[in-house]
Amino acid sequence: MPRPRTQPTTTLSPGQATYVLERLVAERRISPGEIYRYLSEISREISSLEERLNALRGASGSGSYGRPAAGGGTAPVRRRRRKPGRPRGSRNVVPAAAAAETEAAGTKTGRRRGRPPGRPPGRPPGRPPGRPPGGGKKRRATLTPEQLASRQLQGRYLGLIRQIPASRRGQYQKTAKERGREAAIKEMQETLKK
Repeated sequence: MPRPRTQPTTTLSPGQATYVLERLVAERRISPGEIYRYLSEISREISSLEERLNALRGASGSGSYGRPAAGGGTAPVRRRRRKPGRPRGSRNVVPAAAAAETEAAGTKTGRRRGRPPGRPPGRPPGRPPGRPPGGGKKRRATLTPEQLASRQLQGRYLGLIRQIPASRRGQYQKTAKERGREAAIKEMQETLKK
């Protein structure tokens, strides 16, 4: 009987693993949601392994497991009790670069992490990316009447094309390219009876 093939397991450095994950997400072979789901399963996996170990220890007759003591027997390992609060393994994951910056800056204050009460949920801490340091509020570029009209037309086009089944959108996209968005909007309105 032929021996079944086993694929060799590859050990990756943390940098290589990050690169592979970024490529998989970029190529849409795996979604960020799947990555976070796998990460959230780590604590469940640990607890199931601990339960299995405890069952095996109980079956072997010794309630505790330890290193050989100076007398030759096994010394029981004392387990520290966990403080109440967040379960093990569910900490917020901080990227290595951010952790290194925090330690280098010496800003460990012992305060609670998270969004301060005054900042809206979507805004990152500090100044927004791309804004020069020391600059005041960034002025929004004024829209020309042509840009405003184009954006409004694009909004109407997008609002209508979302109502069209995906299988039929191609013909309207082709119309928009060849004859313009106005013609495509007119056709979609006739189709949707708007």
